[in-house]
Amino acid sequence: MSRYVVGDIHGCGKALRTLIQTLDLTRDDEIIFLGDYIDRGPDSRDVIEQLIELRQQCRMIALRGNHEIMLLGVALGGCDPGKWLRGGGAATVTSYGGAVKK
Repeated sequence: MSRYVVGDIHGCGKALRTLIQTLDLTRDDEIIFLGDYIDRGPDSRDVIEQLIELRQQCRMIALRGNHEIMLLGVALGGCDPGKWLRGGGAATVTSYGGAVKK
């Protein structure tokens, strides 16, 4: 069994895919993600989809980072959407096919 810790993916789906392929994970391996899956990078949607798929391949722990917490704050109320969008959230919206009005 191997254990890996990964943080700050920030929408970089291609880099995550390369990392996962390089690790060649087995069911007994564990990977702990420290959050910040979304925002800034070009493909937050792909990152999230990869993480969902990865749960079938190995043991996985996914913690929330400040970017996920900001998105939850926007979705549930209490966080300024503009602050999240300026902090990288606009890239996440775009990766899901949305558009941000300027």
